Amino acid sequence: MRTLPVLAVALCLVVSAAWAGAVFRDCPQCPEMVTLPPGEAGAFAIGRTEITFDDWDVCVAAGACRGGQSDHGWGRGKRPVINVTWADAQAYAGWLSVLTGAVYALPSEAEWEYAARAGTRTPYWWGDQVGRDHANCRGCSAHWGGTSTAPVASFPPNPFGLYDMNGNVWEWSSACWDPHAEPCHDRVIRGGSWYYFPEMSRAESRAKLDVGQWSYNVGFRLVRRP
Repeated sequence: MRTLPVLAVALCLVVSAAWAGAVFRDCPQCPEMVTLPPGEAGAFAIGRTEITFDDWDVCVAAGACRGGQSDHGWGRGKRPVINVTWADAQAYAGWLSVLTGAVYALPSEAEWEYAARAGTRTPYWWGDQVGRDHANCRGCSAHWGGTSTAPVASFPPNPFGLYDMNGNVWEWSSACWDPHAEPCHDRVIRGGSWYYFPEMSRAESRAKLDVGQWSYNVGFRLVRRP
């Protein structure tokens, strides 16, 4: 087995440390990404926020994404895109990958939970109890909880600098609910939403949704792999 010289190993560690925590965009119209410290899920970057209507509409205008998603009268702009199927999210990831030459994808469950926990072990990154105004879920927020989505980044970020990993909208993952199913009809969604009670917004909570379904509770964010 080939080993790296001590200097090369040290250089790799320095590069990894410098890469972790950086906020970047691969192009002016690309979503902001945050590089995470390498962990059990490997080295990767993840969306600083959920994909917004602003982000989505660029892909629609380019002809690479399906349009027509209703905002239910809540507004578009910086609110998370909703009413998107799993295939819609895949189409957006594919468009970004072609546009930038980088690898964009929906997160695995391990990647998503690593990002959501941000080094913590409690149900929510801020503690054991949901409290008030940490996230957008039913009974969690005086402004949007149980009523509508909130503009992304309306609540404090977790220690990795990520917004709305808990609440706001459920987020599609790449994972199949039944890993033995072929074809896979149900994909895992994570994070809870504005409509659901706090327990569904815990870092470990999971649910499933048919890949052909969409909802005003469901959006997504992407990972970018180095």
